[in-house]
Amino acid sequence: MQKKLMKLSASDVGDEFISKSGYSFNLTDDKWIVSKALTINFGLIENLIDASLFNSLKKVMAFYVRNFSSSHASNIYDRFRDYLKFSKSQYITVESLINFRSSLDREHEWYLGTIKGFLKKWHELGYEGVSDEVVDLLDSWRLKCNVKGDVVKRLDPEQGPLTDIELQNINEAAAILYEGNKITIHQFSMIRLLSATGRRPIQLSHMKLKDVIYGSNKNQGLAYVLNIPRAKQRGVGFRESFKQIQVTEDLWRILDLQRSNVISKFEDKFGTVEDNVVLELPLFPDYKLLDKYSAINQLVNDLALDVLHCERAEFSKAAEAVVQKAEVMSERTGELINVNAQRFRYSVGTRAAREGYGKLIIAELLDHTDTQSAQVYVENVPEYARKINDKVGHLLVLYANAFRGIIVNDESEARRGNDASSRIKLNPHENVGTCGSYDFCGSRVPIPCYTCNHFQPWLDAPHEKVVQDLINERESVYQQTNDLAIASINDRTIIAVTEVVNLCKEKREAIQHG
Repeated sequence: MQKKLMKLSASDVGDEFISKSGYSFNLTDDKWIVSKALTINFGLIENLIDASLFNSLKKVMAFYVRNFSSSHASNIYDRFRDYLKFSKSQYITVESLINFRSSLDREHEWYLGTIKGFLKKWHELGYEGVSDEVVDLLDSWRLKCNVKGDVVKRLDPEQGPLTDIELQNINEAAAILYEGNKITIHQFSMIRLLSATGRRPIQLSHMKLKDVIYGSNKNQGLAYVLNIPRAKQRGVGFRESFKQIQVTEDLWRILDLQRSNVISKFEDKFGTVEDNVVLELPLFPDYKLLDKYSAINQLVNDLALDVLHCERAEFSKAAEAVVQKAEVMSERTGELINVNAQRFRYSVGTRAAREGYGKLIIAELLDHTDTQSAQVYVENVPEYARKINDKVGHLLVLYANAFRGIIVNDESEARRGNDASSRIKLNPHENVGTCGSYDFCGSRVPIPCYTCNHFQPWLDAPHEKVVQDLINERESVYQQTNDLAIASINDRTIIAVTEVVNLCKEKREAIQHG
């Protein structure tokens, strides 16, 4: 269990410190555990640097660990280690820095930018190791920064923002898998949070049960609010700063189920948990760690740290599980979607830019401290919703898997086929299939039916007419509004219906040759 210590200022000379994330460490230790997921191992570089400079290095790193996020401190350590391994010098010299710069390509020159700030701070703090000549050299350099938003600008199909179709397919697949008990509420709520908020995984992983709030707003209406911890802001430690966002009732109820699930699991392990402790429980716990506690009072102190919160990587793993289990394909690559938490974040910013929001709003939406990173979304808003026609539809349908129902030969084979009210009508005189669900549905049939897993299209129904009507409507809307975002709202349905047309054709050919 971690020992909670008083935070020290930069001028303190003692050996015991506490990281920004609340973890204690000693200056003389070879390994500093600075957060749940990050450890700085000085043993890896001790032989690469002079002993007196090694002592100075640890003092400077202590400054960063105490005053900045653990990820920022760890990144500085990694980049400085790269420099030491390359230079093979025991000291920080002008020559070794020049040689290191010449070894970096355009993509990695930002490594030296990180080292530049670190060495200047080292010099500013007054510790031995960084000369005036080194600082003069660093000040003379204008280094290229890490390329921000390149995958967003290029709409990279592997790392950039998800298309509307990809995002909708993932969300729908997650809902179907959860309803079928193939993923947990833990995983389902993670995916819905990523998709709806665009927040960083570390922010969502640091949430507690008390951060899912329900109340009323100033107009006396119902308010569903999340209190989301901030991260990556300078000087902000574990749960030291928050931003509230209002969410839909649907998302709030999913998170409320997750909250109830967490309470049940802790009570199954420890018995009744007091209300004040319940509020401090993680919204997304790391359940495998519970085995080291035999009573609830043993973990109370650790609730002040991130110990019991899941690791940020779990959010990407939840999305990957959905893609793998449901075989969610990308219409751009023809392969399973390469999905991670960052792509959901890119998608939220991209949709906001496409809908006309400026960089200030996008920065607020994504919880950026300034507009520098948000600028990439508004600099080059592309035509994400490209024009779909019969040819394009047939190409995309090979990969999209938007249709999730089952084709039947006729009404008699369908589930609920003996119930006339289950017929899905194209118009008063033509039917296209049967709805196999007994639940009420208020959707505007038949448009949403083609992407519903309860839909059973009839083999000889006029599905081609549905496709053409949708394409004609798309063209008409675009001509009237000149807005591709609005015109493309039914693109996924166009692809699904086209898939049904192709599958029906294949089935008829199989019957003829059978």
